[in-house]
Amino acid sequence: MTTSTRSGPAPAAARPDRPAGPARAVSDLAAAASSEWVKLRSVRSTWWGAALALGLSATVAPLTAVATVGNMQQDRIPSADVPASEMAVYAAVWAAQFAVIALALPVMTSEYSSRSVHPALQAVPARVRLLAAKTVALMSFVFACGLVTGTAGTLTAHLVMLHPLIEGYGTLDPAEAAADVVRLSAYLALVAALTLGAGTALRSAAAALAAVSALLFALPAVLVLLGGRTGVYVAERLPLSAGVSFVDSAFVMGRSEAALPPGAGGMVLLCWAAAALAAGALVLTRRDA
Repeated sequence: MTTSTRSGPAPAAARPDRPAGPARAVSDLAAAASSEWVKLRSVRSTWWGAALALGLSATVAPLTAVATVGNMQQDRIPSADVPASEMAVYAAVWAAQFAVIALALPVMTSEYSSRSVHPALQAVPARVRLLAAKTVALMSFVFACGLVTGTAGTLTAHLVMLHPLIEGYGTLDPAEAAADVVRLSAYLALVAALTLGAGTALRSAAAALAAVSALLFALPAVLVLLGGRTGVYVAERLPLSAGVSFVDSAFVMGRSEAALPPGAGGMVLLCWAAAALAAGALVLTRRDA
């Protein structure tokens, strides 16, 4: 008499755990950022915002060049060379920037309003990593958009200034133009990060828009109108003025004695963006989604 024994399936080979450390953290962040990029590019508002920024830059930059040269020809302002790239910087700060803010606002606020933040947190339970991934995806996209819009604004402004009626005022130095375009792209990317941080902290598109608009535009204007060295000094350390100092364009806002040097302006703007993201991360980790 024989006895047969049934054996279960052979156990699968255990998968070795990935080693912990910086390499794993970078790998996890890259995977989360890739997922966030898929979500970002699949939303129509992203591409509408990018198209609006491109259209505004390509339209406002040449119009600004014409207006600037016209004022010089009528002796309203001192005559000087008008770099085409600085016209693109002007268009980015006073026009394309609004499209970038509108593009960045729904990146987090729309997930709160639609409750899609719940599956997002299930996919990436580490909340700080989720916000970091959104920041990487958003800033990379906005920086690339800034390169395109800045180049378009520079070229259209230069072409307009070749017209015989305003010829002789415009200049285009490739090295300076490239530096201006890179700086304005970094500026727009940091503004997008600041907007994302505000949206994450406030959880409302309307509230975040009001806060960002007040910080960028209303508060500096109020401080300058109030007058006094202290008000001007503080205004120059707010995000807009610090960003203008960073892009180093005299045509955007003029020069001020209290203005920061370009490097310091960039660091101040970076600190504002980091503070907004830190506030967003604090709210995201401490409050229920």
